Amino acid sequence: MSDVESASKHGFSWVDVSYGVGKAAKAKQIIENISGSLTAGELCAILGPSGSGKTSLLNILAGRIRNKGEACRVTGNIVLDGQPVTASKQLRKRIAYVMQQDLLPPTQTPREALLFSAQMRLPQTTPFAEKKALVEEMLTDLDIIRCADTYIGDEMIRGISGGEKKRTSIGVELVVRPKLIFLDEPTSGLDSYAAHNVVEKLRVLATRSRSCVLCTIHQPSSEAFHTFDKCLLLRVGHKLFFGTISSLSTALAANDFACPAEYNLADHAVYLIQTQSDEILIDLAAKFSKLLTESSDKAKVVDATSSTHLTIKDDGIGAAERAPGFGTQLMALSKREALGWWRDKAGIIASIVIPALLNLIFSCVFFQVGDTTASDYDMQAHFGGITIIAISGMFGAAQPLLIRFPLERGIFLREYATNAYGAVAYFISKMMVEMPKGILNALIVYLVAYFMMALNGNFFFYIITFWASGMAAASTALLVGCLAANAEVANQAGPALFVPQLLFAGFYIPVSNIPAWFSWMQYICSLKYAMNLFILIEFGSATTKDWGPNSQATRAQLQARAAEIVSSNDIYPNDWWVYVLVLIAITSGFRFLALFTLARRAASFF
Repeated sequence: MSDVESASKHGFSWVDVSYGVGKAAKAKQIIENISGSLTAGELCAILGPSGSGKTSLLNILAGRIRNKGEACRVTGNIVLDGQPVTASKQLRKRIAYVMQQDLLPPTQTPREALLFSAQMRLPQTTPFAEKKALVEEMLTDLDIIRCADTYIGDEMIRGISGGEKKRTSIGVELVVRPKLIFLDEPTSGLDSYAAHNVVEKLRVLATRSRSCVLCTIHQPSSEAFHTFDKCLLLRVGHKLFFGTISSLSTALAANDFACPAEYNLADHAVYLIQTQSDEILIDLAAKFSKLLTESSDKAKVVDATSSTHLTIKDDGIGAAERAPGFGTQLMALSKREALGWWRDKAGIIASIVIPALLNLIFSCVFFQVGDTTASDYDMQAHFGGITIIAISGMFGAAQPLLIRFPLERGIFLREYATNAYGAVAYFISKMMVEMPKGILNALIVYLVAYFMMALNGNFFFYIITFWASGMAAASTALLVGCLAANAEVANQAGPALFVPQLLFAGFYIPVSNIPAWFSWMQYICSLKYAMNLFILIEFGSATTKDWGPNSQATRAQLQARAAEIVSSNDIYPNDWWVYVLVLIAITSGFRFLALFTLARRAASFF
């Protein structure tokens, strides 16, 4: 029985895997006819120069790149324990993929990150005590028990080291006891010792759990490279060599390309690929294949009756086992979101100080602007005061999401793609935390501005309207953050988001004067409807009837001017409920589109 035949039944195998993109003259072959196999507990390194197809092959083997017709052609057989890796969601739950970038919530600790993964991805029937025990075991195995209660951190929040963060990323996937583990550049950015430590931990865990492990790796140290059982050498999408590390050294020596003493075997092999001609490399690949076929490695093939075949208990979610329900998902996500906000002390301070400081400045500029009894009262300035608060609130609600969400998106994509939770639970949990934050922000703004500006409208109505306006603006920014490729693109899209809001709010031109074929945009501009409500609160008849103590003539004159502000902005007092409904529709509609966009993106992950 061959390696591939054995692994197809009791391990992992891939046969004649090819991958091409483009059509007709633009067609390009990325991977061509690559085969290999791993038995239980084996660790394999995928090695090659930049552009050789390492990550593409890893993504194909993991099922992240699939056949989509002529434009994306994937062929070959990829089998885990006799089943195609894309056969079912239940099987894919036992396949772990650790990305090159460590996508982890910065305010979580390693213990919390692993426990969250265990709670969301292990069967609901697994007792919580067992999940906690698995987490503690994994923390110990990965040697991150000492930093288990330290924040993971990022560029803004101090946290654990790069090596500890990489081992945490690995632990998040391995805590669900997968059968097959893929890692994209797990040693990237680590020093030689940290890189070897990561690979050594992977080897121990693979041996203990009888899992198959494949890693793409770039310039591994000699210590790290010799920790692997097998390696797959690639050259421009073709297999040059696949076998054990020792057989690589033997094969190179047998063909007059022996690794010099004190040289790194991995570096030597990759250098050989980059310096030799295609003719020599094609000839070498044929000789390597023949040599390995005739070698004693064939005797190591494990057949179906061997005691070393994959015997790990299948604790995955089967057809009769249920994943954690919606309520459990919502509770766990809301807790994580709330803790993330609470632990970000710098963010909390900024969310309090910046609105308070800005509105203190606005209030000083527009000091007592709403005092209609003042001798120098100016209604235009009065209108300007409520307008600047509304515009500032829109920017304050939208800008943080434009910056932050593209960074958080990667975490969602990784977790959603592994069926950790649903998109609906994720978005509702974010809203549950955003809503009280929005109320707090509105209170801060109007506790400063309302009294200093001497505004006349109902204080409670101002709070609710400002909060609703902020939620709508945040939803718009959230959709942009979902669509943008990264945080930089999202920020550059800011003007396209904010300028139409100002244009259709009625400040510069009445909406009724805008061409009908273009005026429809007002219905997706939340600032317009927030301003309608703000104007009604401050200049509506319910407020202006109490203006005074002016003479009756003066009061009537002011009321007439206030009514003119209302009418000139195309506002109909009896339609206040319509403006409220439009804000609700913008909030819910844009969030639904954001949810749909993210779910579509995540679908390509697995």
